[in-house]
Amino acid sequence: MFANYNSPDTGTGKSTLLSILGKFIPQEERILVIEDTAEIQLPHDLLQLLNTGHSGTLCTIHANSVQQGLARFTSCVLQSGVDLPYRAIKTNIADSLSVVIHLERRPGRRYVSEVLLINGYEPDADLFAYGAVFLAKQDHP
Repeated sequence: MFANYNSPDTGTGKSTLLSILGKFIPQEERILVIEDTAEIQLPHDLLQLLNTGHSGTLCTIHANSVQQGLARFTSCVLQSGVDLPYRAIKTNIADSLSVVIHLERRPGRRYVSEVLLINGYEPDADLFAYGAVFLAKQDHP
C-alpha cells in the first residue's frame, strides 16, 4: 500500500499521520526514511523505489489536492532529467500508488479531505483512473 499525504501547507499533520501509520508496520519490515525540507529532490529514484514490487511505501508531497499531487510528482520526475517518455512516467506512477490521502489545514483544525484509490492511468485521455474512498464535505463561506 502506498499512502501519499498531500498538503498545501506545513503544519497540516502529514508527519503526525505518517508516524501513526508507521506504528502499524510490522517489526520485521524494513523502513527507509528520507526527509528533505526542499521536498522531493530525487523524484526518479523515488519512482524507482515505488516500482520495486515492495509494498508499504509512505511519502509526503505538498499539493492543494490529490490530483495536483499526482501532477506535481509527474512534473518532479520530468524535471529530474530521467530519460523516460511522459506516458511511461505516468503509467509507472499509477502502477506504484495504491492510496493517496490529502490533508488540509483550516483555522483551528486539521483534517483528511480526500482518500482516493489509484486504479491506473488512461494514456489516451491522459488521466489517472481513481475511485474516491472518502471526500470531506466542503465548507461553504
